[in-house]
Amino acid sequence: MIRVFLVEDHVLMRTGLRKTFGTLPEIEFAGDAGSAEDALRMLIDQALPADVVIMDIGLPGESGIQATRVLREARPEIRVVMYTVHRVEDEIFASFSAGADGYCLKDTSVDSLILAIKAASMGSLYLDPAIAHLALHRISAKTFPAQQTPLSVRETEILKLLADGLSNREIGEAAGISLSTVKAHIQSILTKLSATTRADAAVKALKKGLI
Repeated sequence: MIRVFLVEDHVLMRTGLRKTFGTLPEIEFAGDAGSAEDALRMLIDQALPADVVIMDIGLPGESGIQATRVLREARPEIRVVMYTVHRVEDEIFASFSAGADGYCLKDTSVDSLILAIKAASMGSLYLDPAIAHLALHRISAKTFPAQQTPLSVRETEILKLLADGLSNREIGEAAGISLSTVKAHIQSILTKLSATTRADAAVKALKKGLI
């Protein structure tokens, strides 16, 4: 069971998703909040159990991006999926830099949101296909600063698979390498990109035109 907490200021949207989650055997609805402040109070101050938080960006008061940064610092075990209408590049990258594990648009199907939840719960990155297309086609390539080490051919291959949302085991199967080797490559990638999470590494690679 994946315990899901929802942060959404629109009552109808919140009610509809609550009912949808209630029909899914693999998801346990952990609670909801209409603002970032209420969500952080429940998840941090009250330590409400949750595995994945569905986070809107355009919240009253503190934004979903700010709330994600605070939440991931206080409770890094909780995964965060942004669920929003926003397609602005700056907000997409700011979300992942804040620690988000997924980015899903509200105008896609609920099935896509469920996929994002499952991917995040397994430690994988989820990018809405429309957002991935935007990132790949609109972000200008940049080079590494001189003090950073470029990725090897194998690390670039691993990074592409990681950005596609594959788990470590799936990456190993696709690349024909062991799970321990996958983990070693990912750690090297994080170090070379000065990234803290898999999602952060994928976003930085996209911004630099590496994948």
